[in-house]
Amino acid sequence: MTRTGRLCVAVDLEGYSRRSHAGQEHAQDVLRTLLDLLWQRVAPGAVERQPNGDGEVALLDETVGIGVVPELLRVLRTGLRRANPDDRVGERYRLRVAADHGPAGRARNGFAGDAVVRTCRLLDSAPARDALDTRPGSDLSVVLSGSLFDALAADPGARAALPAAEFVPVRVVDPAKSFAAPAWVHAGAPLPAPRGAGGLRPAPATGDVMRVEVADGGQVGAIVQVRVLRGGLVLGRPGEPR
Repeated sequence: MTRTGRLCVAVDLEGYSRRSHAGQEHAQDVLRTLLDLLWQRVAPGAVERQPNGDGEVALLDETVGIGVVPELLRVLRTGLRRANPDDRVGERYRLRVAADHGPAGRARNGFAGDAVVRTCRLLDSAPARDALDTRPGSDLSVVLSGSLFDALAADPGARAALPAAEFVPVRVVDPAKSFAAPAWVHAGAPLPAPRGAGGLRPAPATGDVMRVEVADGGQVGAIVQVRVLRGGLVLGRPGEPR
């Protein structure tokens, strides 16, 4: 079974250990509800799941193509918005998600195969964690293996639905595990992808797009300008002279 090519997806809830006992139980309820909805929408009856408290590893049947990845991202984004309303008080629910496609299957004590190993390494990688740590306004970081991203680039349907401009290429290295691999990271907001990097090219912007992240205290954390900004930008507190 481990020689069969399958889509593998791993999910981890950020900051789980910092919660109280009751908070961990509630977080598990939120996560399970979100993932139940995800697989019902994306691969009904065609997924094997291996939960582990604050996360899950899932294997989709070989009949499910990689074209479901854009829908997977959409459902997760929507579910997190519902779990984290703007007026919610307390710690938000934030997820790291990784995916790969390749040999995988169920073994005697759980899942096995190259795709499972790669997916779990990507999920626990520094780029996946940094995507959330450096962007407090984002509740979702996604890491796709280089081979999966390239396959999506070659699939016309998937390419059209994938938010390509929101991915940047990275190199995931874990010396302790003797692991190194190319990957693409998405942090839930537009980021400029370097030209000349391999893989999918960002789609051209349809208008002037700018993203501003504001951390606690009202300080501007980052500004990313995708196209030329017309009209200027003024930053300051209400009432301050411009």
